Order: sequence, then C-alpha cells, then structure tokens
Amino acid sequence: MKMKKYRFLLLLLVSFFLYVGCEENDIDLYNETPRLNFYYSNMDVYFVDTDYVKGHTEKEWMLRVNLQGDRLPEARNFCLKVQPNETYSLKANISFDEKYVFPMDSIYQIVTIKVHRPEALTVTSAYQADIYFDLDNPLHQFDPGREDREYLSMNVYYRIKRNDWNEWYWGKYADSKYFFMMDYFGATHDGIPTTQEAQKNLYDAYEEYKKSNPPLLDENGEEIVFKQVN
Repeated sequence: MKMKKYRFLLLLLVSFFLYVGCEENDIDLYNETPRLNFYYSNMDVYFVDTDYVKGHTEKEWMLRVNLQGDRLPEARNFCLKVQPNETYSLKANISFDEKYVFPMDSIYQIVTIKVHRPEALTVTSAYQADIYFDLDNPLHQFDPGREDREYLSMNVYYRIKRNDWNEWYWGKYADSKYFFMMDYFGATHDGIPTTQEAQKNLYDAYEEYKKSNPPLLDENGEEIVFKQVN
C-alpha cells in the first residue's frame, strides 16, 4: 500500500516539474520582420545534345523561396544576385529579373531565372555560381533570413556525349565528330539514320569541309575519322 502511495506522489512531482518547465520555455510568437530563405541549398542544370540542335543557349529555371514569419499583409519585392566566389575556376552565367514579387498571404513563391549555356563542354567539373538575396539593392524589401538558407549553389553542366553511341556506323566517338554530325543532319544521335547512304554523305561532307577548314581533332588530339563506304 505504501509503495503505491509513493509512486503516486512521485508521478505528481514529475508532472509538476514538467508543467513548470513547459511554462518557463514556452515559444514566443514570431515578432521579427519578414525574411526569406531558399528552399534548396543546391541545384544542378544540364545542357545536352538536344539543346545544341535546337539552338538553346539558355534555360529558364525555377527557384522556390520560402517566407520566414507571418504571412505578408501586402506584396513585397525581393532581388537576387550572383555573389562572386573565387574558389570556382568555372563560373556559371546566370541572370535575373530586376526584381521579383512575393505575394501577400503566401508562405512561398516560385520565380524564374535564366541559366546560360557554358562556353565549353564539361565532363566531370561544373560551371558554378552562388545565388544570394541582394540585400543591398534598394528594391529588396526583406531582412536577412537563416544563415543556412541564405544562398543557393548552382552547378551548370554542358554534355553531349551519348551512352548509346553507335560505333559500328560512326566509328570512334569524339565531341568534335558529334558536333559535325549534328550540324550536318540537324538532328541528335537518335534522329540520324543508320544507313550506308548516311555514312557516305557524312564522309563526303567531311572531306569537303577539310578543303577550306583544318581537320577536326578528337579528345586525344588526333583527327576524327568517318567510315568510307562504296
């Protein structure tokens, strides 16, 4: 009987201390100024062979921005920028609108930026850029947000090499060879006919090209070769 009494008193004491602790550590209501955070910390953008054939030199890319704090009673403007990072040997080219609008009564906004195709092909490395909120811009109407979400790292790749390259018809792969083929046929690997006629036309076109241009070289500095067919 005494054991049950002690257990009951112990439970009362634990409940009391838990109640007092909760009272002392209640979370205050958010009363800071409106702030913004990036939803993602990094993003990858790829340019591929279809972009080359279609002449796409830039992509419109969407970013999500979250509101920190209470919903806005009225719309506010915010601005973005690329902040230089000297550790990046390859720097991505990204452009923004003069300003973006965060709507009232919303917890996030999705905006569009422009990502420009790199000047050269990339294999393993990427062209990089760090996107920040432009706090110094007079059009920006938000205070700094969380430090762990204050910027977004963007990696931009430009790759055309195909895993399904048809070496039987086109010979050893080289970027310069594939560029020449896409220019000649106006199509990517999937749209180029695998016929002897296509092989002959491509061989003749390259021989004609060399009459007024230097030979095209592969990644090892050797001239590319197209199969000659009768």
